[in-house]
Amino acid sequence: EVEIKYKPEVKPKDRPRVTMAMEAYKLIRPFFEGCLYHHEEAWVMLLNTSCKVLGVARLSVGNQEHTIIDPRTTLQLMIKTNAVNLIIFHNHPSQSLAFSPGDIKITKNMMEVCKLLNMNCLDHIIVGEDGYSSYSEEGY
Repeated sequence: EVEIKYKPEVKPKDRPRVTMAMEAYKLIRPFFEGCLYHHEEAWVMLLNTSCKVLGVARLSVGNQEHTIIDPRTTLQLMIKTNAVNLIIFHNHPSQSLAFSPGDIKITKNMMEVCKLLNMNCLDHIIVGEDGYSSYSEEGY
């Protein structure tokens, strides 16, 4: 006679939580290889209704202090790819993962603009060498 018992080593409450931001960071991080310390770049991940990735596109290349995240260009990409959801990414050459007032303002604007077209800006992630900062996880 065989007896089977399941006793997990790690309880569910103690397991590391994998978030959408963490998974998105893992996917997008290679796109920032050439610019992390040199200049800012802004990228978007375009997602369907099931949050499956439809594509990744670079929005802009900036300088040491800033880059442009234009809502019109972003929405155009969403419409062309039939995306319903969006995640914005950009890096800070200083490697600071803190959101600047400008970062917060553009994220709020993108979220409002997306709502007008029944689309969603799910997150804005600052990409760093060894980590990330997520607008939604930070509770803005």
